[in-house]
Amino acid sequence: MPEALYYWLGFALYSVIVLLVGFLSYRRQRTQTNANSSQDFWTASQKLPGWASGLSISASMMSISWSCVYGVQLFYWYGVGGLWLLGIPWLLAMFGFYILAPRLRKLSAFSQPEMVGKRFGVRARQMLAVPLAFVYMVWCGAELYAAAQILTPLFNTNFYLILFLMAFVVAAYSALGGLAADVSTDQVQFVLVAFFITAIAYFGSAEILQHHDLFTWLRQLPVPPKAQAPAVSWLSTGPALMAMTFIAYLPGWLVTTDVWIRIQASRSAAEARKAVLVAAMNSLLFVTIGPMIIGLAALYLYPPQGAIIPAELADGTKIFAVLMKDYAPVWLNVMLTVGLAAAAMSTIDTTGNVLALSLSYDIIEPISERRLSLKTRSLLPRLISVAAIAVAFLYALVIESLWDIFYLSSGILTTTIFIPMMAIFLPSATSRQVHAAIITGFAGTLLFYFLEAREYLAAWEPQWLAETGLGYILWGLLAAILAFVAAKPRRA
Repeated sequence: MPEALYYWLGFALYSVIVLLVGFLSYRRQRTQTNANSSQDFWTASQKLPGWASGLSISASMMSISWSCVYGVQLFYWYGVGGLWLLGIPWLLAMFGFYILAPRLRKLSAFSQPEMVGKRFGVRARQMLAVPLAFVYMVWCGAELYAAAQILTPLFNTNFYLILFLMAFVVAAYSALGGLAADVSTDQVQFVLVAFFITAIAYFGSAEILQHHDLFTWLRQLPVPPKAQAPAVSWLSTGPALMAMTFIAYLPGWLVTTDVWIRIQASRSAAEARKAVLVAAMNSLLFVTIGPMIIGLAALYLYPPQGAIIPAELADGTKIFAVLMKDYAPVWLNVMLTVGLAAAAMSTIDTTGNVLALSLSYDIIEPISERRLSLKTRSLLPRLISVAAIAVAFLYALVIESLWDIFYLSSGILTTTIFIPMMAIFLPSATSRQVHAAIITGFAGTLLFYFLEAREYLAAWEPQWLAETGLGYILWGLLAAILAFVAAKPRRA
């Protein structure tokens, strides 16, 4: 039997399982008295236990694009200093969510645009939903792209076929069961992803530790291809990139919607805090430590030649696939491939759910509720869920760089979402100020990104900032703050 056939059988079996979970969630919703409520479709009736919400948050962050490709890639590029570019900011965001969870639960709204709309009106709600939809469309497409890149050679098939099949399966079970189905499948996916990351970390490190002890391994690591210091240095990324990463990521991640809605969907504030603790512990293990072991193992086993990364690693994006091929037996590779698909589907369904939520719950439903029949209103979220995955699929066809994707999208959360969310707690803030901050933050970040990418900003930026390539986030944030302040009504 051809080796690729085993991978296809594993993928098919897993797809059947998650589709069954989606169908059972659909049947359960149909038996409830409020089965036609779009609110329940999006919120899972706000009855999730903390462990379920926590595993769902964990599974969505333990993704192909974030943990399994980008996170590992960062440690290969920079060594231990890569901690500052993903793991540490994310753990700090988890700490912030733990502190804020009880207060967030007191807000009588589910989505972030709805929270802003309660204070500043329907227009502000719809305006904020647009950049949120953009960010999660980017993240959903990135996950589809990263998964297809790794799975294509294993399945010995066409890149676009894998891309389509992943999108189709996720769209089907998400449309059937909504958030409840996503959370249920996330629990299965978490176990598979945890096994996947642990196994790859074991194979990579075990190969090295057969010949060297841990300290010899670390001493003999080559200088990473993009680092400014040895691989074991905590400052190998340089202080400028470290600082700009915190500016780009931390404020935006504190208002990241997929975590927020799982906190809101938990059945109590105590359960919400439990969810954050579960997610934080799993993030430490599988978003930080696991990818670091894998990245450093790959740095030793496939050393760069100066700044030149071996072609087989594809700039570091195929480290997982290469380690699997070189060091894992075929029978285990089949299980690992299922874990890989599970990791991707977990993040695709989470980001696709938020994309659909923004489009349907926050933009379309508020203005169409009185115009549509009950049957149409119950069908609309399912149709929008399918459309959301379809849009992300189309975006995945044109992706080139995960680096730009993650900094730009997370930067938009910081420059466009963070200020309106903080304005909720400012007694003197006005709708006009929120509108100005949203428009300026979103449009300004995209404009400055274009100017940065074309190197128009480099001529007048400080050298330390120009070298990071992230100045557009700082300028976008400053523009949003200035717009918020300038729009404040003057006293007569």
